[in-house]
Amino acid sequence: MRRLRTVILRRIAVVASISFVLSAAFTYYYYRTILVAQMLREDEARLGQTMRQLEYMSDDIAKFSFYLIISDHVQTFFKTYSRLDTYDQFAVLKYTLDYLDSNKGLRKEVQSFALVMPDGRAFWSKSRNDSYFEERLQEDWYQNYKRSGQDHAFSEPHELPVSSNGSIMGKMISFIVSVRDIEQPGRKIGELIVNLDYESFSSLLDFGSRGFEGFAWLREGGGALYEKLPDDAKAYVAEAGRRPSADGKAGEAEEAVKVRNGYLLIDRSDANKWTLAAYISDFEFMKRGQFVLYLLGVFSATSTLMTLLLMMPAILRMTRPIMRLYHAMNSVSSGNLQASVDIRTGDELEKLGQGFNRMTVQLRGHLEESIRFEQNKREMEMELLLSQLNPHFVYNTLNAVLYMAEKQGNSDIVRMVGSFIRLLQDAGKIGDARTLIPLRDELRLLRDYIEIQSYRYAGMFEVVMEVEDEACECLVPRHLIQPFIENAIFHGICPKDAFGTILLSASLEGPKLIVRIEDDGVGIEPERLATLGEQADKRKTGGLRHIGLANTRQRLRHLFEGQAALRIDSSPGTGTAVTIELPKLGKFSGTGGVGV
Repeated sequence: MRRLRTVILRRIAVVASISFVLSAAFTYYYYRTILVAQMLREDEARLGQTMRQLEYMSDDIAKFSFYLIISDHVQTFFKTYSRLDTYDQFAVLKYTLDYLDSNKGLRKEVQSFALVMPDGRAFWSKSRNDSYFEERLQEDWYQNYKRSGQDHAFSEPHELPVSSNGSIMGKMISFIVSVRDIEQPGRKIGELIVNLDYESFSSLLDFGSRGFEGFAWLREGGGALYEKLPDDAKAYVAEAGRRPSADGKAGEAEEAVKVRNGYLLIDRSDANKWTLAAYISDFEFMKRGQFVLYLLGVFSATSTLMTLLLMMPAILRMTRPIMRLYHAMNSVSSGNLQASVDIRTGDELEKLGQGFNRMTVQLRGHLEESIRFEQNKREMEMELLLSQLNPHFVYNTLNAVLYMAEKQGNSDIVRMVGSFIRLLQDAGKIGDARTLIPLRDELRLLRDYIEIQSYRYAGMFEVVMEVEDEACECLVPRHLIQPFIENAIFHGICPKDAFGTILLSASLEGPKLIVRIEDDGVGIEPERLATLGEQADKRKTGGLRHIGLANTRQRLRHLFEGQAALRIDSSPGTGTAVTIELPKLGKFSGTGGVGV
């Protein structure tokens, strides 16, 4: 008893120690694999939300600009300006710019507009009659757009005066869109430039970058449109802007990229070729997960301690009934099936004791049943031995009849009884391994069967055999042909009440043995022919052993695995023809384990 308790206590101590180590390992794994991954997914979702908001803003600005370029004011300006005199040019320019300024209130980001003619002249809504804006078009932000060959795009940030006198400069992003003649869409008649306050974009990105230690908005090629990064993350962000997305498609969010001391999150916009990159350090992740790590650590330590404290009373409580079970099992193993235990602890040990008692009762029942089974088995074996004497008695009786017929000179009885004995002997070969026999032997048994039926149905039919000599040596399943001869006699010839002929032919065609049984009987109705052989034939016949059409199909499928075929053709009033195709097998070929 003491030894059992000591062993259990030691095992529990080992289990508690291992549990504590595993809990600590799980805590670390949870932090590194699950918690960090979860925080990364949340950050990716926030980054994606910021990108979507940025895309929504850009889409609204684009739709606003497209609305302006198809208006009558802008279309009329670009189509007529070059053909007007100076006075009318001033009038149409003022009319158009006033129209654009009147729509500026629809978008709070819009600061000014510019109209660019095909010849390079530009008109700015802040300073309508000078060439100041034409000089600004020589800067990189506009020239890069021209080199890109795009029909519309956002430029990189650049400086523009906020006031008409140019005293106050402001940072802008311009949306440039080609203006085409709505009556001739293939004809470009100018460009509309919508200058947007950069602060509208930066305020959105300032809000979206909260919680990240670094954040950048990059244009195609890696140039920064917005940047708030620590020095050790700038190189990673620049590289992220230059490389394509992970699967080669822009506009799809990517997984976080592990860099030194942190992670880099990337999201791309397919429409604008923009990239948002956010950086967060390992230290920041540790700060975020501090509470969860502390909670898991406290839980692991507490659960281990509670396990030890709770198991001690349980050990003392369960060792006594365990010892009772131990002694009872020893008694049963010694042959005492009457042994039982009485455990009343009100828990699983009590159910275990009840199960042990049921087990002993069932063992006694199984033992008694086994004894009865052995007795019944011996009685059946004796009956089987007695039943095997009956065929010998039948053979002896038939041989006696045959002897008497020969003595009296009755040759018909001699031939008929001789054929019947040979068929009866073949029918008794149930355990014979020779599943396949030469066609010659099959025909020999068939002739005995026909001999018997010719006495029973005298003058009603004849069987003509046309069998090639080489085909006689091919192997066929035993009793393959007899069922079809039987059906031809019973169902084809007899019902027509006239003399009939059955033609049996066998020939070789390449690797196939073709066996054909034809009769000129009453034939089979099409409806019956369509369902013939679908299920086993359950009728009883007077033959020695009935083998139905369904049984024959199953045997062919089992023996030759799809290499054999059986086809029945029949017409009412004309007759029936059964064609059997078998693989050509020699006497010693064998068929995958089938004895020959």
